[in-house]
Amino acid sequence: MRRLERLRRAFGPAALLAEAALFLAGCSLAGYAPKPPSEEEMPTAVFTDYSHTVVVRGKRNLELKAAKAELFETSKKAVLSDVSFTEYDPDTGELLSLGRADSAVYHTDTKDAEFSGSVRLESKKQDAILQGEFLRWIDKDKRLEGRLDRTVTIGRADGSSVSGAGFEADARKRAFSFKESVEGRIESKAVAK
Repeated sequence: MRRLERLRRAFGPAALLAEAALFLAGCSLAGYAPKPPSEEEMPTAVFTDYSHTVVVRGKRNLELKAAKAELFETSKKAVLSDVSFTEYDPDTGELLSLGRADSAVYHTDTKDAEFSGSVRLESKKQDAILQGEFLRWIDKDKRLEGRLDRTVTIGRADGSSVSGAGFEADARKRAFSFKESVEGRIESKAVAK
């Protein structure tokens, strides 16, 4: 549980969503390459209207929901559709973050994850919303990355936002960058004299 708390503090919703999928599968997973239908692995287990709640010190900490969850033992992955999560402070019950994605693949052997479709991660504590069509969590590097052919946008309630392609965020350094097509608007507070 300490690891989950460190990830939550270090990177917030993206790491938490990747870590939450861990509870579905129990082990790590390898890379996935689509196979012809005749050779595809059949799921070990399939759940519909899946819901999982993590309780810390007797209080709700995380709620993970998916319209469908498929677990694959041989390829060590969990495939989720219409997935969402809500994270709460277990001491105060305060909403900390929430997120959703059209689909997610969690690799149980590496703890890596890919989120695709309409991806939205919101940190109430950091007043930030991250949106895109594809994000990948690389657990060993504690890094979240987008693709060069997809735009990621980070926005704040004050109207500030920045978008670009080739998004990368380092959870350890609490920093992010874009490789291409960066544009945005930063609102600054007036300083009283």
